[in-house]
Parts: sequence; C-alpha cells; structure tokens
Amino acid sequence: MDLEARDVASAGAKPEPQFPKVVVNRGSRPARSRIRVVLLNIAGDSRLTVVEACLKRPPLNDPDVILLCEANTGTRRLRGFDVASELAAALDMSHAYVPEFGFKIGDDDTIVEQMGNAILCRQPLDDVVAVAMPSGTAKRRAPGRRRHVTRVGVPTGLYASARFGGETITLGVVHMDSRCAPARRERQMAAYMAAFPSRGRAIFGGDLNTTTTELRGLPGIATVAAKMIASPRRFRAPQSREPLFERMKERGLEIDGVNVKYRSTFTFSGVIPHFMRPKLDWLAVRGMRPVAGSAAVISPKESIFSRRASDHDFVTVELEL
Repeated sequence: MDLEARDVASAGAKPEPQFPKVVVNRGSRPARSRIRVVLLNIAGDSRLTVVEACLKRPPLNDPDVILLCEANTGTRRLRGFDVASELAAALDMSHAYVPEFGFKIGDDDTIVEQMGNAILCRQPLDDVVAVAMPSGTAKRRAPGRRRHVTRVGVPTGLYASARFGGETITLGVVHMDSRCAPARRERQMAAYMAAFPSRGRAIFGGDLNTTTTELRGLPGIATVAAKMIASPRRFRAPQSREPLFERMKERGLEIDGVNVKYRSTFTFSGVIPHFMRPKLDWLAVRGMRPVAGSAAVISPKESIFSRRASDHDFVTVELEL
C-alpha cells in the first residue's frame, strides 16, 4: 500500500507479535554444494506472476532460500491471495510467514489485508520464531479515498533453521521502519538480534531502509532529495550513518562479499538515475563464504521495456556450503 503515514508513539512495554506465524513444510530436496540466496521486498502482491518469471531465469533461477519483505495476504477480497504461500507452491518450497501489520478500513474492525515477512526454502524449516521489534501503529489515508485505512501491529522479524546436507543454517529476515531516524532502526535491530541465535552458520537479510536519515512526510522526502543531490554516495554506502550494522556485526554477521558494493536497490521510478537511488536491501552471513562474483542486484522486470514488479530490486548471492 502506497499510503501517507502518521506514526503513533510506541508503548514502553516489550512488543509482542500481533499475528500468528504460518509454517508450511514440503519434503526435503537433494543437498547441493552451493546455496543460492535471493532477497526481495515484493511490495505487496500486484505483480506476483512477474516475480515468478524472474525467478525462472539466471542468476535468480532455482534458489535455495528466498527472503521476502512486504508479502501481502488478503483476508477479504473477491480473489483471496497469499503471496508467500502462492510463490512457495509455485517453486515447490517450504515457507514460514509472519504478518507484521493488518489494515482496517474506516470504522470497521475487520482486517482486510495483512503485510509481513517470509522465508522460503528448498528444505523443511524448523525452530521458526517471530521477533517483534519496537515501533508504533499508524493511521493511514489511502490516496483518493475518503475513509481512513488504519494499520495495526508491530514490525516483526522472522528466523528459522534448515538443514542443508549435514549442516544446520539459521535463516532470518526483517523489514525496518523507513519513517524514523537511524537510531530507532538501531533499536529495532538490537531487539531482533537479541533473539537471533548467536552461534552457528547463518544467512540474514531484509529491507533495512538504510536511508541515513528520517523519511517522514513531504518535508522528509524533500530533505532526502536534497541530500541525494549533494552527497549521493551516502545513500549507497550508508554503513557509517546507520548504527544497525554494528548490531548485526555483534552477532557475527558480515555484509562484505554478499552485497554489490555501492549498488543501489530501490527506486520510485525507472527514470531516476542509478547514482541517486539508495541501497536499502542487504544480505549478511555468518560462518559462510560467498562465491566470488556471485553477488548481484537484478531489476524485477521481465524485459527492459516492461514495468517493474516492485520498487525494490532482487538481491542475490551464492554461498559455499
């Protein structure tokens, strides 16, 4: 949903997941010597068929692990949809999904749509845990609508374990707030990492919204635009301005080699020059070695002439098992 938001202050109590997680396991698949990881903020559900088509072509084809952000689930529509479930079924993969937010229209308390994070895997998933992070709810008004759309819930990450051959690997995914300062994203990451297993091999990723500033309303967007023009590299190399990376490093998670250096991953429009686009989507690993040259950022389009399936790009890497 592309909606203007107004944050409501978060409660002081430790947040808890607001919605139950869903886990669907399929049979295990033969182990391979390498693991292909794909990350995408899928931005709802509107062009799922395009995403499926992209995942059938190199270098995204035949992935072992897919991490999804903003995967929607419709709860009251003419055609019900469940992005994580449908994509997992199409690719014959196990999956775990946790909604972060539910959306209500007007004064009706019925949740008509949910949005959350998902892990898809070629192997069955065990020890699936949802981790709520500090935030608030928001009231939202949809463009062109008179009625308010209210968002309920809290940011909620997910992690699980899977066995690849004789190795157990922890898989994790999060989606950080964009309409907040870097210090708040750091608190969210600290809450997630406090729950994330501290040892063993791990693959982690998500839309970390590393904008290096606070993106809130038109003044925030104008400020970001000005900074992009004055210092565009900060948005493609945000590590020094986003302390959440330190919280990841404390858990032994490394970003070097699994991300394309200085390569942006987000755009509002295809006409925006690449050097002005931010790098928001990241992978990180612990105890695993990336295959040299395998890290890539791939536009979510069927061809150079077609529309994007998401405002985020695919991020992918191949890892030695």
